[in-house]
Amino acid sequence: MKIVLLNHHEQFMGYSMTRYANYLCEGMKQRGHDCEIWYPKSYLAKRFFPQGIKKWLRYCDQFLIFPIYFLIRSSRHPKTTIYVLVDQALGMWMPLIKNRKHVVHCHDFTALKSSLGEIKENPTGLTGKMYQKLILKGFKQAKCFISVSKHTQKELNFFLEKTPSINEQVYNALDTMFKPGSVKDIRLELCQHLGLSLEEGYILHVGGNDFYKNRIGVIALYNAWRKKTKKSIPLLMIGYAPSLKIKKYFESSPYKHDIHFLKDVDNNLLLKAYQGAKVFVFPSLYEGFGWPVAEAMASGSPVITTNEAPMNEVGGDAAIYIDKCSLHENISKWAVKSAEILEYILSISDSERVKLVEASLLNSKRFEPDRLLQKIEKIYKQIEGIEHTS
Repeated sequence: MKIVLLNHHEQFMGYSMTRYANYLCEGMKQRGHDCEIWYPKSYLAKRFFPQGIKKWLRYCDQFLIFPIYFLIRSSRHPKTTIYVLVDQALGMWMPLIKNRKHVVHCHDFTALKSSLGEIKENPTGLTGKMYQKLILKGFKQAKCFISVSKHTQKELNFFLEKTPSINEQVYNALDTMFKPGSVKDIRLELCQHLGLSLEEGYILHVGGNDFYKNRIGVIALYNAWRKKTKKSIPLLMIGYAPSLKIKKYFESSPYKHDIHFLKDVDNNLLLKAYQGAKVFVFPSLYEGFGWPVAEAMASGSPVITTNEAPMNEVGGDAAIYIDKCSLHENISKWAVKSAEILEYILSISDSERVKLVEASLLNSKRFEPDRLLQKIEKIYKQIEGIEHTS
């Protein structure tokens, strides 16, 4: 098969989409297919302009220059070529490929739902609403879809006005680097690397500053737990430097000396952080899949996460669940209740922990890359066999 993956502008791509596109591309190449990735480059946006102007120049790269590039380059490709939108948020390019063999990979609809006023925690401005409307109008024209979770597939079906030719669900795949390690040795190594006292373990969170990652909720949960426990295990928060809002909440914590933000963390340090954690806490509000839940489980860490889809879909029977935190209600009440579960997990016996970790490792096998790539390849071949209709 000839496959062309279409990804975001190089300045908008982000770690997750870069990783996902590379996973698809390398996986298809290993199976003998001709696969490449196309994306808008910074032609206008690389000029020396203020950041506010560069944002609009990136849109020009994306909406004006890239379509021309696409039409010229695709004219040299056979009609059997499959064009893949690696993210439904690239729906504005659907007019370029709707009459070609195509498929749209769907991840999450948080931004779209926010623009429609369905997520009160994340109000959207006028230009954001216009942009999401353009994306929705685009991907609704597609005939073939692959969703990363049953939850995402369910949300996709809500937005579609007609039944697509193909509507499949394939989970995201775990990188094979995520696996258990020697907990004692790793904690000692992290002590030396980070200059922190982590011999007795730590609570871990991984996520950015986006509202749905609920970093404030993580700190509130930690505060409530420390208030009720005799333990003094630190909290490590891996991601970007905290936003002003999150930093202000952190500064008000009476336990801030035991809360540590780790930024610019490479894959090796991320893996060790998962492996050495006493427990991984992920009280996310919304996700399309929830990579960290699966990564932590595969690395041998017990997981506490939100009892909402898709977190409970990914965590299965192996995760420990807490209620969803509402940013519009009393967060302290939620934190106190959730802290009881955190204290319980941190107090279980070694044998109980072994059972929990074994269940996590077994659950994580659902996300092995080879098996999932095989499913995607099968769908691509099915699309290749569909007769073209304009």
